[in-house]
Amino acid sequence: MAPPARGRKVLRPGRTLLLFMAGVVALFALIGLVDLEDGTGHGAWTPRLGLDLQGGTRITLQAQSSDGDVTAENLAQARSIIDQRVNATGVSEAEVTTQGGNQIVIEIPGKERGDIVDQVGRTAQMQFRLLWQPQVQSTGQPLDEATAAAAQDAVDAVDWSALSLDQMIAGETQTPAALPQEYQAGIAALQQQAQAFVCTPDDLAVVDTANEPIVTCDPKTGEVMILSPAVIGGSHVKGASAGVPQGSVQWVVDIELDGEGGDTFDTVTAALTPAQGRFAVVLDGEVLTAPTSNAHITNGKAQISGSFTQKTAVELANQLKYGALPLTFEVNGVSVEGPTLAGSQLEAGLIAGAVGMVLVLLYGLFYYRGLGLVVMASLGVAALVTFGLVLLLGQAMGFTLTLPGIAGLIVAIGITADSFIVLFERIRDEVREGKSLRLAVESGWARARSTILAADAVSFLAAAILFIFAIGVVRGFAFALGLTTLVDILVVFFFTKPLMSLLARTKFFGQGHRLSGLDAAHLGIKDRKVTEIAASPGGRS
Repeated sequence: MAPPARGRKVLRPGRTLLLFMAGVVALFALIGLVDLEDGTGHGAWTPRLGLDLQGGTRITLQAQSSDGDVTAENLAQARSIIDQRVNATGVSEAEVTTQGGNQIVIEIPGKERGDIVDQVGRTAQMQFRLLWQPQVQSTGQPLDEATAAAAQDAVDAVDWSALSLDQMIAGETQTPAALPQEYQAGIAALQQQAQAFVCTPDDLAVVDTANEPIVTCDPKTGEVMILSPAVIGGSHVKGASAGVPQGSVQWVVDIELDGEGGDTFDTVTAALTPAQGRFAVVLDGEVLTAPTSNAHITNGKAQISGSFTQKTAVELANQLKYGALPLTFEVNGVSVEGPTLAGSQLEAGLIAGAVGMVLVLLYGLFYYRGLGLVVMASLGVAALVTFGLVLLLGQAMGFTLTLPGIAGLIVAIGITADSFIVLFERIRDEVREGKSLRLAVESGWARARSTILAADAVSFLAAAILFIFAIGVVRGFAFALGLTTLVDILVVFFFTKPLMSLLARTKFFGQGHRLSGLDAAHLGIKDRKVTEIAASPGGRS
């Protein structure tokens, strides 16, 4: 046998099939490496189901405003921020809606998630403050009501907003005694409060006013501290992201400050670094971390480190990235809800999908005969890959299946079947035009693939537009539709077409057995076999 001509592409459909199947095996091997329990009660081999299919938690938040006026605009803005916080990936199917003009209702699929209130309901007012007095020795004995009121009055009587940045820095790099005399009575009252401070969740509910000093603690270490008025406010944070720095194993939150915030941070770190001073990052009165300033930062890019886990780092980054809520909220109710769709409705939907699949397969066997087996194999592989991706994305991104999402997967049956029909019909056309079957598979594929890609591109574009502009469970439908469209391309290019190339070399398909669907009579050709090239092939259309 002569070697292939130089420059001629050698087709190796068997290798392509093996590599594709190896990729499928690797996909499921990756799922097997995922911890079977991810902390939310879902095994790695079980798809995450939405509130309509498995139930979940409904949280009702009551909006409040400092001026007593909860406007529709503020409520809509708060709903948008909360929606971004709980559903940042867009596919976890948490629904956030307004109700009654002053309430926000959050519905989260899965086991009870009352803890989500801490993440979504906080105002997320972050402040950078200086440590005027760290490691205060607390007696653990709270002040009586009269003494506590007197101490607070003494703090409130001082005009802290008149302090300059240099004076606040001196309060740390030297001592609070370095502050002007008119602030000393307030400092003494703060020290009295700090000595009676107990680091418990109740005591952490401090009034966090930006232009006043506060007494609070780091709940992770129990350290009680007196903090200066805010030197940088949360509004100066341009962006925030969670990650693990190269060469480290600890999660951190990277923050980028705007121009004004970056300039202030430049001044603060320049003064604190030589003195080994510290600054505290405070979120709604709670100290997130109080690191030592060990570098003069001039570009406005800071990093919050501490005892973060992946979950807490991502939650904090989302809170800061998606801004402060324009309203404050109190919890008006947390309830565990059952599925909104009865089991019979879900069963009916799955039966409808199964019936559709069976009808497609029966039609394929009836019309295409043996080629119907290719349809069955390709749909089976597509279903297997889609299932694996649903499992993997459920673990990696929190992708949750709702009934609209399942509908998106079922619609993909028709999209995938369309691709097979286009390919088969192109091959049949090529044979009718005079090519042998083996040549027709390759030339038919060359003509069919552009049509398949164009059709899938339209489907994917529609899914992308829906995902970007829709809200709620419609995004789940769009995500599922886009995912299965991509799977269709993978299966047709790397499974169906190579399989057809291999089958064309077999006796049953390649020589046109009457049950193969590629026999001469079924293709409508006369006076030659499908293995032969017509003496005078018809012109192309």
